Amino acid sequence: MTVAAVVVAGGAAVTIAGPAAAAAGCGVTYTVGSQWSGGFTATVTVNNVGDPISSWTLTWSYEAGQRVTQAWNATVTQSGSQVSARNASYNGGIATGASVSFGFNGSWNGSNPAPTSFAVNGTTCTGAPGPNPTTGPTTQPTTQPTTQPTTQPTAPPTTAPPGNPTWGTAVPPAGAQLSRAYQLIATANEKGYLPRSGECSVEVHARYWTYGPDGKVYPTWHPTRDSSGCYFGHEHGDDPRPSDLYGTAGWPAFGYTSEVMLDNMPEHSHRHEDHVGHKVLAVNNTNVIQGDNGSSFFPPQGSTIAVCDTLLKFHQGTHSPDAFSNNVHELLFNQRCTASNGGQVTEARYSAMIPLGRAGGFSPSECPGFGGAFINVAPPVPGDSPSDTRSLGRLITEPGCVQAIREGRTHYDPLYPNPVPFTVSDMDDFWFSDYSVTGSGLNFRLAPLFYVVNPSRYYDPAKPNNLGRIIDLCYTNLAGGDYCNQARQAGQNIPWDDTRSPFKGTLREFRPGTFQVQNSGSTTVYTDVYGRNASSTPFAGSIRQYFSGNQSSTMYVRGATRDWNATGVHAPN
Repeated sequence: MTVAAVVVAGGAAVTIAGPAAAAAGCGVTYTVGSQWSGGFTATVTVNNVGDPISSWTLTWSYEAGQRVTQAWNATVTQSGSQVSARNASYNGGIATGASVSFGFNGSWNGSNPAPTSFAVNGTTCTGAPGPNPTTGPTTQPTTQPTTQPTTQPTAPPTTAPPGNPTWGTAVPPAGAQLSRAYQLIATANEKGYLPRSGECSVEVHARYWTYGPDGKVYPTWHPTRDSSGCYFGHEHGDDPRPSDLYGTAGWPAFGYTSEVMLDNMPEHSHRHEDHVGHKVLAVNNTNVIQGDNGSSFFPPQGSTIAVCDTLLKFHQGTHSPDAFSNNVHELLFNQRCTASNGGQVTEARYSAMIPLGRAGGFSPSECPGFGGAFINVAPPVPGDSPSDTRSLGRLITEPGCVQAIREGRTHYDPLYPNPVPFTVSDMDDFWFSDYSVTGSGLNFRLAPLFYVVNPSRYYDPAKPNNLGRIIDLCYTNLAGGDYCNQARQAGQNIPWDDTRSPFKGTLREFRPGTFQVQNSGSTTVYTDVYGRNASSTPFAGSIRQYFSGNQSSTMYVRGATRDWNATGVHAPN
């Protein structure tokens, strides 16, 4: 066996090569694309030089104690030094002469040599595409990045996931049917994508798309930085590919429920949300604790009653006046929970416009106090929006908070033992919902919380469009807090949409919250865009949903708190 290593930026590529293949044969290219102290990112390409295969499992071993920590486009497990990568649902077949790739993040300590042998389905890989190299360096490069990357690799996968034949590399084919959401990003548009000087072009942004359930083209998740090096200026949360549910859910189709409204409902019932507000959360293996009901900031001590995987997309803009009156926002929800006692699996795949509180207004946020008197702002869009009356709804800061800061009023913060004064940095958003889908043998309940610590706007009826900018308060005599300290250190009177402003909506806590599925009927259920009129058969304007399992009681799923800030990100976001 001949080993050839080619130095690339930040790492090494190692190709395992050898003689031509018989009926079963493979070649493997293992590329370390970037490496830093204690960690690395790798891409593995499997080339089939034998007969066609319908599924594959690639195995190898590490000699220096490396560990795989996160993978995409394959399911990767590790036992000791032995690593096994199994194909995803969409890339199992490899024709003769074709290849498939997957990627992963890993950790290392001391050294990070490439594996020297691979096997596919038990057959050692001794073949390789093209002429076999005969010489080449066999050591890792001597220079490495000094800092660990803070985001997932931005290069698109070389094997297309379902519904995404050219994700990140090309615009949709001519003749493809475009959704309204995609049309908004295909031209420079404030509600879609409006790049600043030096940011990625509209055409580059338009390469990140997927086919929706209706066969139309939709915008989808993209990194904050394109592989060409340009930045988009906004973020969409988590890369969905590492999710354990990605093989089933695929790329989220931003704006799908709005498109159903457009095609099947009168104009006064339409709802179109801006592109930058679509946010993804991907969390694997969340422990559900017995007795947790979400009432405390920290989960209680107790036994684990279930483990859940969550992949959701929620629309939550925190820069515009939209949420002051409009209470319905798109949720694309996928969650699978496995109970600890007996392993019963409960799963929901649900797409809807969910109501968050009452239509037409909102209530005050944490500052000056949760859930104060309802503030009626304007007629909602859509005009026939349903209301959620069981939850606290949307809690947004307003002038009462400014007055509370000025008066030096205090509040309880779970991170501190004693009450602390309100500051401008406490002007955050809490969005609650509590709704059910019932009928056709189904009882599904979800009560999530979407919490944003650093929105860029607050409600001020004295300003145009009722829109106040929180950063402007940092340059007054109000107590500012940590975020204002950052703004003041960066300069005087920074614009609200400056990259230096910390108020950009990136620090979020997304909790799936209360979750229950009891379904004695078909796992496939059809509802309208609001989750109403559940039926076992499709109807005009219906959305296909999936519910499986029969929980004896509700559970509370915590989700995650993360700061998705990255280089180049700024409000509107």
